[in-house]
Amino acid sequence: MTRALLFLPLLLVACASTPAPLPPPDSEVRPAVAKDVLQGRWTITAVNGRPVSRLWLELGSEGPPVVTRRADGGVNAGGQQPLTVANLGCNQLRLNGWTRNGDKLMLGVEGSSKTEIGCDAGTMATEEQAHAILRLPMTMEITPPARLRLINEAGTIDLVRDQGVG
Repeated sequence: MTRALLFLPLLLVACASTPAPLPPPDSEVRPAVAKDVLQGRWTITAVNGRPVSRLWLELGSEGPPVVTRRADGGVNAGGQQPLTVANLGCNQLRLNGWTRNGDKLMLGVEGSSKTEIGCDAGTMATEEQAHAILRLPMTMEITPPARLRLINEAGTIDLVRDQGVG
């Protein structure tokens, strides 16, 4: 009995540091393909395996940023309409469109904007992790009918499609 109690702290540490659970074996996890509809609102359920709440990503119209020349010689750059927007905890990130190439997703981060509202340290840390992931090209994995995982060298974001969308 004493030996079992000695190993209990090690077991608890091992369990606490394990990544988010994988989908059940009967779930079909597959790369995203062109026929997969990505546009719409997705709730972010985890960032780097840590559960989160009240975060979301709304993928607007697919396509690269729209660039128009002004009469004064300048240029205006903007995203496809409707816009792509993410709520990462405290701040909103407004992106300039998005594109995909096979199972790769790229958000239009050049010329994007982000609000600058401060929050508690934990929320800001999660927001910074999510923003770091969204800035880089991501590999998409789909678990039908409504789960999406975005993966790159900065980490992972797990999403579920909001009810009543696509």
